[in-house]
Amino acid sequence: MRIAICDDDRNDANKIRYALLDVENRLEIDIFESGQDFLDSIKDGRQYDLVFMDIYMGDENGMDTVRAMQTISPDTQVIFSTTSVDHAVEAFEVNAIGYLVKPYSDADIVKVFARASLRRERTNDNVLVQAGNDRKLFRNDDVLTIESDRHYTRITVKDGTVSRFHIGFSEILPLFKGFIEISRGLAVNMSYIDMIKSSVITMCDGKSYNIARGKKDDVVTQYTAFVLNRS
Repeated sequence: MRIAICDDDRNDANKIRYALLDVENRLEIDIFESGQDFLDSIKDGRQYDLVFMDIYMGDENGMDTVRAMQTISPDTQVIFSTTSVDHAVEAFEVNAIGYLVKPYSDADIVKVFARASLRRERTNDNVLVQAGNDRKLFRNDDVLTIESDRHYTRITVKDGTVSRFHIGFSEILPLFKGFIEISRGLAVNMSYIDMIKSSVITMCDGKSYNIARGKKDDVVTQYTAFVLNRS
């Protein structure tokens, strides 16, 4: 993971740097003393997964720096570090994932970094489905069901969109994680199971599916293990 720390106080910047390296020594960390230097680095082609952004840096406002950054590097996650809570609402508006108020502890830094790492894993959890000249990128967490349709396979996502590929169900299913086959040629994303009652699974979108005879015990066992592991 490549991280930028943008803070005109070198001591504060190093505090973040050392706290991060204590938990993950393979991180690439660059320190900038101004927002403009940080933006110039991005414009020169340097990309960052995460930036710790001070809000008060001399005549610069870190909030403005982040807004400028998002036009050229929208995937960079943001954690603000500042001496005041006055900009907490603005931080929410620019989709910051954390807001550290100085003086913060190493534990505070590590906690918000863990949140960023988890979100990055989910964001990067993409699946490319290819069938002949057809190809489409899916986010694993957006897919509700994968279903066989003769020589085709249908993939349904949360917004109801259905994509159909001329490829076998057994070839597509292993590409995705967290799915369980509840009947021949039908798998559901366990993250979106709302209820299992008798031999019927109800999903969060309200749709229900029958569990095939002889599969119920295995389905319940796998789903229970999934829930416990996620907890």
